[in-house]
Amino acid sequence: MLGPEQINFAPRPTPMFLEGSASIRVTEQLAKVIGLADNQIIRGVIEDRGGILKLVLNNRDFEWQASRKFKPGDKIDFRVETSNQGKVLQPLVSEDTKLSIQSALLGTANALESPRLMSLLYRPEQPSVLSQLFKPASLDALFSQALADATGLKIQQLFFSISSISPQMIRSALINSGLFSEYFISNQLPPKLDLKQLLRSLMRTGILQNTESILIEKAIDEIESRQLEGVQAQQNREISYQFVIPFYDSEPVEVHFERGAGNFEKGETDWVINLHTESVGLGEIWAKTTIKATSDIEMIIWTREENAAVAVNQGRVELEKSFDRFQLNLTKFSVLHAERPAIDPSLTGPGQVLDVST
Repeated sequence: MLGPEQINFAPRPTPMFLEGSASIRVTEQLAKVIGLADNQIIRGVIEDRGGILKLVLNNRDFEWQASRKFKPGDKIDFRVETSNQGKVLQPLVSEDTKLSIQSALLGTANALESPRLMSLLYRPEQPSVLSQLFKPASLDALFSQALADATGLKIQQLFFSISSISPQMIRSALINSGLFSEYFISNQLPPKLDLKQLLRSLMRTGILQNTESILIEKAIDEIESRQLEGVQAQQNREISYQFVIPFYDSEPVEVHFERGAGNFEKGETDWVINLHTESVGLGEIWAKTTIKATSDIEMIIWTREENAAVAVNQGRVELEKSFDRFQLNLTKFSVLHAERPAIDPSLTGPGQVLDVST
């Protein structure tokens, strides 16, 4: 994966990382209706159907979980195959594309086998394993022995204090997140506190219980899945950095920085920052912040707890003062007493803002 400072790169076609886990089953009856034959290559297109991305094949809409990995207008080729349950549409991907993504991520084309690559790219949406891992209450229970190990002690150094949040702290959390592991290794940069490498080292100690090992493996899967998403974005002149900030005195915070293709300085695109956290007193809180090239800020916050909604609204004045110190203008601020809707590109894509108010 490219380094965090490399955000301008040559445009490339949208990569299609599709095999096995993304296949679509079609009944024999429907296959006949839409004219499918064995070994036929058929092209589908991703289209927006009322804010929901659908795969359209031969003028038929298909519910396809992988649709959320793409944008309206993206085209995907499938090969028609036969199984015991009917026809199967098997997504196709060229060897050049697989080699490209493997090389970009790991610096060597043979570092990931194809099945592993596909399983990471199509990892089901689920609550963050890293957030579960980094909950202060669970650390001692999960790693009562492991944290006494030298690697465990290094992992503890990745934690921050909620009272000392700063741009430098967030930058450190991003760099240490494991998203850039292979970048640092391939460029022979000085060793850093890299979460993915530390988790791998912890797995090799042999001191983890079975349940702990499973949790660590899932955490590594989450990091590598986010790495692949980042590479996909970079190959389309976009940015996507998704990671978790661990705190030793508070609950972890899930962060997703994203920016669409274009030049931010010229006002062609916006930065979007999505946050999610959960605490005992305030429950779950979701926040979406859009930063315009004009230095305008638009925010929308969701919470199920009424006391949290009240607290957030009361903090608006202080928030505006904080933005003023950085010459930023809070032009929209909305708090919704509700759970955030299911995340999809129509809601979270860069520049997409819900125009609501309380």
